[in-house]
Amino acid sequence: MSEPCRILPILSLLLLPTGTGAVAATVTGNLAVTVEVIATCKVGAASLGFGTYGVGQTADLKAQGTIAYEGCGTGRLKVHLDGGTNRNTAARTLVDSAGNKLAYQLYRDSARTKVWGTGSNALSFTPSSGTGSLVVYGTIPGGQSVPVGRYSDTVLVTVDF
Repeated sequence: MSEPCRILPILSLLLLPTGTGAVAATVTGNLAVTVEVIATCKVGAASLGFGTYGVGQTADLKAQGTIAYEGCGTGRLKVHLDGGTNRNTAARTLVDSAGNKLAYQLYRDSARTKVWGTGSNALSFTPSSGTGSLVVYGTIPGGQSVPVGRYSDTVLVTVDF
């Protein structure tokens, strides 16, 4: 028998199915993989109380409050304060139940020279921990004559993280 004839029977044996691992059919399907990513950074307690303001008081009334934040990580944070019910960060007002207005302002610094607002007037910083609090400085200018009563405003605090 010649050399090519001996190799042919060996090759044909190698090509025969062995019975193990033989597949009769194939089907496919899909595996749905999902996750919901939630914001863990949140604003905690936030308040500033001025106390009392006398009708026609000549001196400015100054106070400070705090804004707490939790779970925000240690990356750069940007904290915005909107204009409150007056919708104007440059001319904030406290309002009583009759609609009378008392002007006030919020600041990012103790010298009260940097209005705390939105965009470029927001406070940007990098915290050393993801939980902490910020000081907000407030001033009600003296010389405002308004009716006696309780005045308030609600300012939206937004944290970009």
